[in-house]
Order: sequence, then structure tokens, then C-alpha cells
Amino acid sequence: MIFEWLYRYILGTVDIVVEGFFIERFINICKTENIILWSSKMEKGTILKAKINKSDFKNLRHIAKRTSCRVSLEGKSGLPFVIKKYKKRKIFAIALLVIAIFSFVITRFIWNIEISGAQNISREEILSDLAKYGIKEGKLKVNLDLEEIKNEIRLNRDDLAWIGIDMKGTNVIVTIVEAIQEPEIIDENAPCNIVADKNGTISKMVVRNGTARVNVGDVVSCGDILVEGVMEGKYTGIRPVNSDADIYVVSHHEKERKEAFIQEISQRTGEVEKNVEIYLHNFKINFKKGVPKFQNCDTIRTYKKVKLFSNYYIPIEIVNITNFETNKSFKTYTEEELKEKLTKALQEELNQELSILDTSEIQQNVASVTDETGVSVKVMYEIEEKIGTKE
Repeated sequence: MIFEWLYRYILGTVDIVVEGFFIERFINICKTENIILWSSKMEKGTILKAKINKSDFKNLRHIAKRTSCRVSLEGKSGLPFVIKKYKKRKIFAIALLVIAIFSFVITRFIWNIEISGAQNISREEILSDLAKYGIKEGKLKVNLDLEEIKNEIRLNRDDLAWIGIDMKGTNVIVTIVEAIQEPEIIDENAPCNIVADKNGTISKMVVRNGTARVNVGDVVSCGDILVEGVMEGKYTGIRPVNSDADIYVVSHHEKERKEAFIQEISQRTGEVEKNVEIYLHNFKINFKKGVPKFQNCDTIRTYKKVKLFSNYYIPIEIVNITNFETNKSFKTYTEEELKEKLTKALQEELNQELSILDTSEIQQNVASVTDETGVSVKVMYEIEEKIGTKE
């Protein structure tokens, strides 16, 4: 079916309307002269609508005359009519040819790399490893042995359990499965020490096996021996043992900041300016040159790579730039407002730095000093936590 349609499209087809009282005789003569009618439809008994090959249309004149019918042209389609339509538009035809060649050429290159599955490994690390083996944006896709590249990257990285690389169109799809770090297996009977893995002041300790080398109140640093894996007996002398203990330290963390009572703030006015930049690989086209029309503004950029189909990216990236106009003004805080603002900000910073989700068991102290210009706030955390690792 598809070959028949393609054959007719290449030859060209026309839609005809035949009017007369001898339609049946008209059809019989067409059959006798090997003129094929298809998609034929009778209307009112005296009108026939059908399709024929372009080359057969000129032969209908004498058949229509013999049968006293009138033949008119209703439509035409196919390659010959397309060529005729555009044969005088040379520039357009050349442009189409250039676009076709350009489209073919750019599909031979890599224009996008999609990475999924990486949680602890940065995208930049993966891109760097891929680039060593010729997989990077703007590089030809030919002569790339994906199986060998996968094996090489896997062998060179202990943090990868598996890596998959698929080439689809101009898109490279990289799937990462990170290796799970196996915990160190320690023989419970093997002699070992317990060393500090955090800094702090020892608040309490219970030693069940081994000899303590620190006491409550001592300040310890990472790497210090807390419990040595030896014990001395009256009859056994000094013998190595597997140390066992629960040791807790208190650590102190603090942050301090000062701000003025009168502060400059910015607010959006609602006025917006938009601009577009287009990157042709590494070449930038800016449609609106110059600085933003706003004296003060917030700028947001969104990046989008252009693709023809799902996995056929082309070396064009569109950057939409939105400038939001802002007005500068001044706000005056009271002492209590400024103290609350600084305390909340410092607490959030400490919680983020120390990865603290629940502060209910943390002893907090807030100290503030006020002068004629502003307020200085210091937030202090006192945290008790278990330390010690076997070595």
C-alpha cells in the first residue's frame, strides 16, 4: 500500500469531475484505454468524482468528446507539482538544500549528555571522565567503542558499581549506579584501640575493656587515643585486648553577626524586561545589546537546549533573561526585631552546617550587645554526642 502511494506521489495525481449522461460509457472507455480511476464517487447519477495519474489527464479530452461529457480539474498533488511550484524560487530551493545538508551533518555529532543516578558523584566528574574518551559536546560520534569506554571508567573508579552509556540520536544517555561502601569488618577478638573521631571535652565515659588514656573533663581532638587495647593483670601481665567503651564529649559551636538598625532593602516594582540570548555551540547571539534599562534589578536566566525530536539535540541553546526592576529603600528595625532576625538567621546557619534536624536536645545560648548603631548577636550551641572509633 505504501509503495503504491509513493509511486502515485512521484508521478503526480489530479482530481477530476466528470459531468454528463453517459458516465458509465466514459468509465468503460477509460478501462479499455488503461486509464485507471480510483477513489471514484458518483453524485446525483450524472456527476463522477475520481483521481487519475497526471500523465493520463490529457487523454481524457477525446473520451469526454466521444461520450458528450464535460471534464474539469478539481485538484492536483504529487512531486511534479511541488517541483513546478518551487522551480522558479531558486533561493528557497538552495536554502532547503543547505538546511537538509546542515541537518544531516549536525546529527553526526554529540550535542547533549544526560546523566542520571549520580547522588554523591558530581556531574562535572562524570563529564570529565567521559571527555577523556572522546565523549563530549561537539565531538563526532564515530569510532566510539562504548563498551570499552564503560569498562575503562568502571575500572578507574571505585565509587561506581555500574555505568551504562547509550547513544540515541545526538544525545548520550549515561546511567550511574554508585557503589555502596562496605563497612570495615572488625574481628571482635582482635586487639584494637578506640580513637577520637570528633573534637570536644569528655563529659562521661564507661570503659568495659581496655585501658582508658583520658578522663572526664579532658579536651580531645580527632585521632587521640581514648582507650588503649591493652590490659594488665596481676598474673597475666600486659596483654592485648579488643577495646570496648561508651564515651561522650561536649562540643561548642558558635556564630556571631552584627547588623545596623537602619538597613537598605530592595523590593520589586512589578516592571519586567525580557531578553533572549542564543548560543550556537560556543558562539553567542544577543538580540538586545547593552545594559538593562532598569538601574536596579533582579535577573533570572533560564536555559533550554533545542531539539528536533526526543533525542535529536542541535547545537543551539536559548537563554531567556528576565530582569525584575527593584527599588531601594530603607527600613528601621527595633532592637527586639533585629535581635530576633539575627538569632533566627544564625540558628539556621548552624543547623545547616552541623546537619541538625532536631534541636530539642541541644543547649542553646544567645548573647547580644546593643550600641547606638545596631545589635550584635552571638548564638552558641553546646552538643553532647557519642564519639570513638575502633582502630
